[in-house]
Amino acid sequence: MMLGFVVRRCTVALGHPPSPQEFAAWANATQDDDRSTCIFGRPISEREAALILRHPERPVSARSAAPHEQVNDASTGANVVSFEHAAKQRASIRRGR
Repeated sequence: MMLGFVVRRCTVALGHPPSPQEFAAWANATQDDDRSTCIFGRPISEREAALILRHPERPVSARSAAPHEQVNDASTGANVVSFEHAAKQRASIRRGR
């Protein structure tokens, strides 16, 4: 899933866009039925939360993600390109000189 989805879930739970401190607290103590769990599988720091809030388009995996919320293809970002394609394109440019 994309980090933005996790951030949106936090925003809905809090009722406003989270600060890094609020996001870290929410992600580290999310209720899952009767128990408290960490969204990312381990506690995150406020520094990591700030980084997450700056890059919400990045794909990640989360324990609480339902199957329809999961991203299987990591190359979904607009700035992600195939290394193989870029190498072939660069090689063809060199040959054309």
